[in-house]
Amino acid sequence: MGNLIKMDLIRARKDVLLKVMLIVGAAFALTTPLLYSLMLGDMDAETMMVMEAMGVNQFHAKTQFFASFSLSNNCGLVATILTAILLCRDFSYGTIRNKIICGHSRTSIFISMYIMCAVVMWLVMLAQALLTLGISLLFFDYQAGAFTITDFGYLMASLGFELLDYLFIAALITMLCAVFKKAGLAIVLYMAVMFLFSLVGVILSVVILVMGFEPGNGDSVAVLEFFQRINIFQSNAMIGTGSGYDLEDVAYYVLPPVLFTAGLLSFGAWRFNQKDLK
Repeated sequence: MGNLIKMDLIRARKDVLLKVMLIVGAAFALTTPLLYSLMLGDMDAETMMVMEAMGVNQFHAKTQFFASFSLSNNCGLVATILTAILLCRDFSYGTIRNKIICGHSRTSIFISMYIMCAVVMWLVMLAQALLTLGISLLFFDYQAGAFTITDFGYLMASLGFELLDYLFIAALITMLCAVFKKAGLAIVLYMAVMFLFSLVGVILSVVILVMGFEPGNGDSVAVLEFFQRINIFQSNAMIGTGSGYDLEDVAYYVLPPVLFTAGLLSFGAWRFNQKDLK
């Protein structure tokens, strides 16, 4: 098992797609702070106050850092697509069949695929996020106030939650690639899932806001908020936007990705064991 994982990681490291992901991540990390810096230079103090009152606050390094982990755009979307292509190459090149012939079980092959996917995606996302932070600090303050030890704890906790979300995304991509064996189909299905749950998140946000103005909707709003918070494509955007987490926040940021990841891996391993690889 260890040798199988090591072999997959070495293959990923040597693949040109990893270099492409890193180049794309570096491009986003460079251009995003520069664009916001240009926007800031064209704004007066009154416009800035209006934008902050509307909740638009991209003019701090902290905000740009956590926004770079977005699941549905920029590097997050590109890394997911390219990793799916990387995984499916094993099927098109007959590598999976050769691994089975060498005596590796399908379950161990599936787990190795998942670990490679998770490692590649997380390292790419973390590298471009750190580069985004470094460049944005040249133009903006980290946040409105001073950086304290409490902020450091919040930063580490937020990174942990981002990691869990990308472990979930890696499980979803690995399951789709292992079940359908076609990169194009896996990518299309992932895009459909992402679009569907992102759209549901937007719709629920509006419904919750409207229902909140009417009395007697407390229970209904609570139910909708529960589904909103377990929607990882929605909750991911909220990571790093505050200054601390309570126990309820921790539960919502930890349990859904852990449970969904476990479910996807269990289903994916079961279906992969049933697939005909001829």
